Amino acid sequence: MRTIIVSDISGHPETCLRLLEKIGFDRKENTLIFLGDVMDCGPDPCGAYIMARNFREEMKERFVYICGEHEQMFMDAELLKRGQIAGKVLWRQNGGKETAKSFNDRRISLGKTAVWLKENTRRWYEDDDLICVHADIRDEIVWNNMEDTFIWGGDAVTYNDYSGKLAVIGHAQQETPAYLDGYGGESRFHPSYGTWFELPKTGLIAMNTGCGFGGPLTAMIIENGWMRFESQMP
Repeated sequence: MRTIIVSDISGHPETCLRLLEKIGFDRKENTLIFLGDVMDCGPDPCGAYIMARNFREEMKERFVYICGEHEQMFMDAELLKRGQIAGKVLWRQNGGKETAKSFNDRRISLGKTAVWLKENTRRWYEDDDLICVHADIRDEIVWNNMEDTFIWGGDAVTYNDYSGKLAVIGHAQQETPAYLDGYGGESRFHPSYGTWFELPKTGLIAMNTGCGFGGPLTAMIIENGWMRFESQMP
């Protein structure tokens, strides 16, 4: 079984599609995981949403969409509850203004998109080999974590202090993908692009390489207990 993980597409759908083509992604057989922050920041936020929606419709449960802070801000802004007006301001100050224009230009409802995100994103994903979240994890037993940690956190990268079952995250920007063993300090292993490595059993892989801010978009390919990374510049 082949699993592809992509993090922080940040409004660059064409870059994502080129990267998937480059690695030979098979939408009829592979599992595809987006680690959140699919929209905002880039040139085509609405196109990134359409891409994710199309993958969901075609691939069903083999497409996993993890909620990042930008998806959460989008939902907080458009599915307003009492006392949450600040959510709309926060989102618009962090790429939401440009995203709203992108959606309005294509006449796609922000409200209906927020409902779709609520129904089709998830806070975490786990299989036999790993756990996927957007930002941070404190405990390998996923129920022991606060949902806000998954979406907004960052301690695991800052302190290199997560040593449970292998977790793969986005959010915290790296120059290249990084493996952290969870035993503190600045020790980080940066796997070379294009090279197969044995999939670790524990620790953390951080794979947001800053596509929304001038860096490449990175994909992690997992197959038969091995992993490799490939990248694509916008």
